[in-house]
Amino acid sequence: MVDIYLQMVNKIIRQQQVIVGPLALEQAKKVSGLIIDKPHEIKLIKDGKAVVTDLIDEYANLFGKASIEVCRDAVREINPPVPADMLPSILK
Repeated sequence: MVDIYLQMVNKIIRQQQVIVGPLALEQAKKVSGLIIDKPHEIKLIKDGKAVVTDLIDEYANLFGKASIEVCRDAVREINPPVPADMLPSILK
């Protein structure tokens, strides 16, 4: 089973790519604890919840609050839904 945090990261990056294109992947590469070898080879090397939060913060710093909503929408599309206790506070 794919780690739920890895699912969130993948979904968020893909959704951001729809909006800002290749810049989304470039911003994601700046996040500590996230390794992106290729667009489809993403690995988490530290606490998943912290990585998701840092990824969302990275997008928010560059694109503003609207990017947080894009991240929320992306995570809502994950099926089965992400348990509330696993969601970073920024997504609640």
